[in-house]
Amino acid sequence: MEKLERFEQGLKHPLFSIVGRRIILLMVLLSSFFTILTTLLQLSWDYEEAFDHVDRRHAEIQNVHADLIASSLWVFDLVSAQNRLNGLVNLPYIDYLSIEFDGVVLDAGKPLTTTSVDSQAELSYFHPDTDRRIHLGTLRVKSDAQKIYDLLLQQFVVTLLLNGVKTLIVCSLILWVFHQSVSQRVFAIAKHLSHFDPVEPIHEPLQLTHRKLIMEKSDELDWLADETNKITLRMTNLYKNIALEQARLSDFTNAASDWLWETDATQRLTFCSEAMQVALAISVENHPKVKSVPVLSHCTSLIHCLDTCDDFTMCEEKITLGKHTYYFVFQGIAHFTGQGFTGFRGTAIDITELKTTQLELEQLNQSLEATVDARTQDLAQSMENLKAAQTQLVESEKLAALGSLVAGVAHEVNTPLGIAVTANSVIKDAVSTLNSAFEQKTLTSEQYSAVMKQVTDGTNMLETNLNRAARLVRDFKQTAVDQVSESRSQFRPVQTLEALMGSLRPETKKVPVAPIIEGDPHLAMSSLPGVLTQVISNLVMNSVRHAFEGIPEPDIKIHIADKGETVEIRYTDNGVGVAPELHQRIFEPFYTSSRGKGGSGLGLNLVFNLVHQKLQGKLHFDSNINQGVTVVLSLPKFLTETSAPQTESSTG
Repeated sequence: MEKLERFEQGLKHPLFSIVGRRIILLMVLLSSFFTILTTLLQLSWDYEEAFDHVDRRHAEIQNVHADLIASSLWVFDLVSAQNRLNGLVNLPYIDYLSIEFDGVVLDAGKPLTTTSVDSQAELSYFHPDTDRRIHLGTLRVKSDAQKIYDLLLQQFVVTLLLNGVKTLIVCSLILWVFHQSVSQRVFAIAKHLSHFDPVEPIHEPLQLTHRKLIMEKSDELDWLADETNKITLRMTNLYKNIALEQARLSDFTNAASDWLWETDATQRLTFCSEAMQVALAISVENHPKVKSVPVLSHCTSLIHCLDTCDDFTMCEEKITLGKHTYYFVFQGIAHFTGQGFTGFRGTAIDITELKTTQLELEQLNQSLEATVDARTQDLAQSMENLKAAQTQLVESEKLAALGSLVAGVAHEVNTPLGIAVTANSVIKDAVSTLNSAFEQKTLTSEQYSAVMKQVTDGTNMLETNLNRAARLVRDFKQTAVDQVSESRSQFRPVQTLEALMGSLRPETKKVPVAPIIEGDPHLAMSSLPGVLTQVISNLVMNSVRHAFEGIPEPDIKIHIADKGETVEIRYTDNGVGVAPELHQRIFEPFYTSSRGKGGSGLGLNLVFNLVHQKLQGKLHFDSNINQGVTVVLSLPKFLTETSAPQTESSTG
């Protein structure tokens, strides 16, 4: 009640503001201190200035008027000397003058009995004939110091009073301004908060008064008022939510089939849900101990967990309620404060149905184990059959590729052999003509030269085509051996792939396209040349069959680069490309765009498996519609023996 009265009084009168009074007190003290300090400094300056005036006046009399007085005394004109003294005594800061001359004393003014400033000067006359100064007497000058002190004191008091009145007026105005602009609004905020009750909130927000001349449109107190309104609104909403959650929790507690419970540090039940109280036939108002509840007295695991004073879960207990047996899982959270352990809060979940189901499942599992074992054996056999089928399909794909290669090479070899047969016939005819002319002795030198030229041309043609046929057979032999062999060997990939391209020429010239091999011919690998040729052969045949329809200038490039521990083989063509959404599917087994046209769908799947499994490498595929295909193979230069056959050989 006392604070509320202060708030009301503070709104009406500025002196009830503790902060305002403190500020005014500090301002009065500081202003008084600086007022006294400045007044003392002014007094000191006036003091110095007043006595400087006295000293200057005394010096003026001694330096200017002393010689005139001495001249009057030299001619014994005492009246003139007295008149001069009477005139000088009227000067400011001069109160008394006296002259002692030859036993005669002349003075002017009233002799001083208080504190005075004294000075004296010798009166002498300069005689022009002798060029000497003749001493005549003494001039004494006195100024009343007390009068100066009184004047300075009067100035000090007046200045102090004026500054005091000024300080009082300024502080009063500041106090009024502070009261109007700060105190009243602070008291208004305090009064608003003192009347605020989150249970019964005030509907009207806090609004502060504004005075245009002494306040801004929006200042710190306005911000404080806005934040106060926000805080009160949040507090109101928070209390509403808390009340709602309390009501909701109470309803859930009463409606839930699970038990909710709470104990104190001595294991006395301080809270139980209604369902738990009914089931255990207890009243929580009596705060019974857990051990003293008959139904729970035999729950040794639960009592042991409570004795540990620590969190626990999955504490399963068997409880008999009436004629029925139930299974509950208890769990509790230990609570601690600065004074130590304060008790538990926990739940008890009825798992009777789960327990019954568990027993039934155990019986069912036992019957299923035999079935699972039998099915597992069937699946294992099926997997073996699938692996065998996959191996057979892969071998079939290899043999199909090899068969296509044999047919192409046979057709390719037939051409140079036919030319060789023709050349042989030409040679035989030329030799027969030469023998006939020789036997008839009609052979001329011109005829001999012509026949020998014909024989030489035929021989060259025969040699060229036989060498071509031999090279085709050699390349086919090497390629065929490589494709059916999976032995690890030391080989040069550039030479190996060039031999492969020679064997594939019957297929590539159908497009036509001439694959270009780029790379260091001396680069060597220790890997599986047969697997590598199978991979490149499948890529080339895939391009030949699918890539160049409608392409005016087909192009295939195979670039081989040394990357240190690995060899990078970059295969590119300028064909029709593959849509991005098909990039993953093209490596799936049996996926083909030539279904019904002889395509098996195993070519690129075989490439993928051979690169990853046999060559221990990585494959990166990139393509887009009408932008060709790029396949980058990153293969280890030296294949480890763990995944490759142990047979060693050397190729190329």
